[in-house]
Amino acid sequence: SKKINLSRPSVKERIDKMLDKGIIEHFTVIVDPKKIGRKLVFYIELANLNISHNTFVEKMLEKEIITEIHAVTGKNNYIMKASTPDVETMNELLEELMGYGKVETSIVLNSPLKRKVLLPFNEDDEN
Repeated sequence: SKKINLSRPSVKERIDKMLDKGIIEHFTVIVDPKKIGRKLVFYIELANLNISHNTFVEKMLEKEIITEIHAVTGKNNYIMKASTPDVETMNELLEELMGYGKVETSIVLNSPLKRKVLLPFNEDDEN
């Protein structure tokens, strides 16, 4: 409230309005995977899925090491993010996924931009 020169009740009121409108979906804690023993973070691209999409998603939702699942357009059916303590655990997951389709993996070396605060889109702004 100090940074934007508003009282705490005013800030709370604005936050409550954004929650009511669905602009803010929820609040969360962001955990650094490496600090909890998940030293390897990687993305998995899966193409040519050979089981139903619903069955595949259900199976992936059961896996704690998979942290994101995105159905995408283009050559792939899904792009997923995962984190494991070591290469062996990553390989076990990849061996299983190879049974569902064509798998390509990219290991994250570093992340210059992990997340960005989203502001309302203004058509007058160029970028």
